[in-house]
Amino acid sequence: MYFVNWQREVSVKEWNGQRVVVKRNKPTKEFHEFLIIYTYSLISILLANPSAPPTFSEIMRNEGRDMRNNLSRMGISTPALISISDDDLVEEYIEGGDLYRALAFGQVASLAFEAGRLTGRLHKAGYAFVDNKAQNYLVRGDSVIRTDLGFIQKSNSQYAKSMDIGSFLASVMDLGRYGEIEKAFYEGYRSESASSFHYLSLLVRNMLSVGFSSDSKVTLRNMLLNSAGLLDI
Repeated sequence: MYFVNWQREVSVKEWNGQRVVVKRNKPTKEFHEFLIIYTYSLISILLANPSAPPTFSEIMRNEGRDMRNNLSRMGISTPALISISDDDLVEEYIEGGDLYRALAFGQVASLAFEAGRLTGRLHKAGYAFVDNKAQNYLVRGDSVIRTDLGFIQKSNSQYAKSMDIGSFLASVMDLGRYGEIEKAFYEGYRSESASSFHYLSLLVRNMLSVGFSSDSKVTLRNMLLNSAGLLDI
């Protein structure tokens, strides 16, 4: 199963005998992209780290073959791109579904580690995903594949890195095994970047988790867990 996408209608179809995912733009796509860009900028200001977000012109370009090839050279897998236009894009179908669902059903350590590893690898190359929620990773066996590439940005700032870490952690804050997921993601991230989490990442996590959470009671309990050992202060 593929998660509900704010920007696009997602469907699985047959394409020349191949199973593919078709992502067709919703009428509200630009508004939802504006909300992400606005949130990114607003949080950066609130945290006294004003940062420029990706531009609208970059969003579609990032979904194209050049960015996918760039990510491949970094060792970050993406679904094969079948076609792309101003209205829709067609990608290879990945059987395992999205990472959030896999984590919710009990697959924790290795997959969360892989997501952390790929995030650290991207940061080491001087880029940031910006919208790094678990739903933007797909699962193929024991590996994870990054999809929804529109908000990738060339940035080496602590805020951009913290947004990646914080948005991933916020997206899984409503899961009962959050502590294990956080630790595995951290270990994967550190294995590539040799860095701990910047303190801003947990501030970003706490701010975003309000919007991501489907269970406020579990989220609040997880927010109170001691994550100090993961921080680079």
